[in-house]
Amino acid sequence: MNPILLASLCISLSACGTPPGTPEQRAIIDKLVFVKGGTFQMGDAGFTDEQGQFRYRATDRARPVHQVTLTSYSIQAFEVTFTEFDRYSNAIGEEIVGADRRHRKSAHPDNPAKWLTWYQARGYCQWLGEQIGYTMDLPTEAQWEYAARSRGNPEPFYATNNGLKEWGVNFRDPDKNKLQMPVGSWPPNPLGLYDMSGNVNEWTLDSWHGYRKKPLVDPSYETARSKQKVTRGGGVIGTYSLYNRRTVDPNNTGGGTGVRCAVNHPEKITEPNKKSG
Repeated sequence: MNPILLASLCISLSACGTPPGTPEQRAIIDKLVFVKGGTFQMGDAGFTDEQGQFRYRATDRARPVHQVTLTSYSIQAFEVTFTEFDRYSNAIGEEIVGADRRHRKSAHPDNPAKWLTWYQARGYCQWLGEQIGYTMDLPTEAQWEYAARSRGNPEPFYATNNGLKEWGVNFRDPDKNKLQMPVGSWPPNPLGLYDMSGNVNEWTLDSWHGYRKKPLVDPSYETARSKQKVTRGGGVIGTYSLYNRRTVDPNNTGGGTGVRCAVNHPEKITEPNKKSG
């Protein structure tokens, strides 16, 4: 091909086979998993064990089961790492989270960021969205559970590759490692999402609310009456069930609560929004 013609074509990055966007934007977009919307039964429906006994998987906080319909969205494949969150803190001129605790082994740069408030977690998501020109936020609790259950699959108890917890195979072995591990250390769930059971609990957008039986469409409880926020996922201690619901004060920085962001856009994101400038 004529070199001059080739050069003119390469003004458009996509014409040269290079996806549009800066390396920083590509790094954000490439870690998003598109979640096709749909209807599912949210909450713990229980199961019948091998002895024929009916049992619930979680506490009554995860009941009653209720129908939820969600619009398609995208969610980060990995929990946000310390390195990624530090980039945000530096960009806005804030001290890095847990500055007095960063000498600990659990604060490895590739480990999920923790010791951050709900407000800091949400600020990060919104800032990240600005980088690619799309609205990003903390996932609602319904978005989190739908994704963890691979679009509402009722079978898995854990958000692993097979729905089971197998120490040292698809889950951290507590006899060998009692701390958080670098994100993506174990296989993802069938949707391609890592560490949605274990590693750190994750902030959701929602304030605490009790479940009701009525069907819901894209439910969000950001402004619910309770001041407590809902975290999901399970950390290095306690339950790791994908049905586990915890209430945490939004200003709490003492626990191992981390962040995973969602994009409320109904189509798969393949390049930055051109309107972002």
